[in-house]
Amino acid sequence: MSDIKSNKPKNNAIRQQRLKAWQPILTPKSVLPTLFFIGISFIPVGIGLFIASKKVNEFTFEYTDCHKATSTFAPVPNNENIKWKYDKAQETCTVQFEIKETFKKPVFFYYRLTSFFQNHRSYVKSYDSEQLLKGKKTDDLKSDCDPFKIKDDKQYFPCGLIANSMFTDVFDNKLVKVTSGNNNETSTESTETYPFTEKGIAWPSDADKYGTRNDFLKFYGNDLSKIMPPPNWSISFPEYKNGYNATNFPDLKNWEHFQVWMRTAGLPNFRKLYSKNTETDLKPGIYNIDIINKYDVNRYGGTKSFVITTTSIIGGRNPFLGVAYIFVGTISLIFGIIFLIRHIYKPRKLGDHRYLSWNKAAAFNRDMDDNH
Repeated sequence: MSDIKSNKPKNNAIRQQRLKAWQPILTPKSVLPTLFFIGISFIPVGIGLFIASKKVNEFTFEYTDCHKATSTFAPVPNNENIKWKYDKAQETCTVQFEIKETFKKPVFFYYRLTSFFQNHRSYVKSYDSEQLLKGKKTDDLKSDCDPFKIKDDKQYFPCGLIANSMFTDVFDNKLVKVTSGNNNETSTESTETYPFTEKGIAWPSDADKYGTRNDFLKFYGNDLSKIMPPPNWSISFPEYKNGYNATNFPDLKNWEHFQVWMRTAGLPNFRKLYSKNTETDLKPGIYNIDIINKYDVNRYGGTKSFVITTTSIIGGRNPFLGVAYIFVGTISLIFGIIFLIRHIYKPRKLGDHRYLSWNKAAAFNRDMDDNH
């Protein structure tokens, strides 16, 4: 009999569900103060967050179709206040826009992409961390880098989908202010500019994931004939059209635009920091910015924009957070008032067994007797 197997759980507190547990009883004395506390505290916080978000100055412009613009300044379709022109020979888009309010420092410059799914599983893991840090032999590359891993016995560096799809549009690191009244194609631009810097746009910890140019050259040696740039880099970056050499080999540890791109976004619509100015305010006026238009978003049905913005104590513009706090606080107050009126008008005796589900008929009869 001792050999008979039994499915009976062991006799201990976990298996027999005898662990101590807290089972709170929701009473009017505990529920009503909680609802009023949430309402009274959340609403002021929400109003503060909403006001702080509104103080953030932001200018956003989508330039996806700038390559369709004429060679002279013309109003943007559906937006007469912004003008643009396109130089086909230089593949340069020039956008002329107006800043109507002073942007208090620090001022941040972002590029924004839509319908780009950097959170796709195959995309997120398509890189080789060891290759990015110190280089790697061709035969040792991870298969996750496919299809941008090896071609004709040559190694892609950096390998993988993330690096190959890097954002390649180039923004001029300054806004050129146009003199008042001379905002057409024949005007002479003033020398007043608002500069941006590309230094300090990546997380400091990101630099530790990448090696320097010297690190890679020591690993691969002087013969770089077996190392080639990703296909899109050869098309978009002029310095890589003829491959790598000791001068143009990427210095990933100090290339912050690359580091920003490699930190993948969690949503299909995202913005990434391109440059910033932490020294001076951006004054009102009409400005020009030149954009080397290389990145094709039409092939996957997306759009691209640039964003000039400031920050507040809660970061960038995000009115949803304040609205959410106000909404939750208001709902809590409403329910608190309703429950309070109900409790005053017709209080329920705590622990009254007449309200148990199996005794509803008896409770109903007793309530009728009480009313009569």
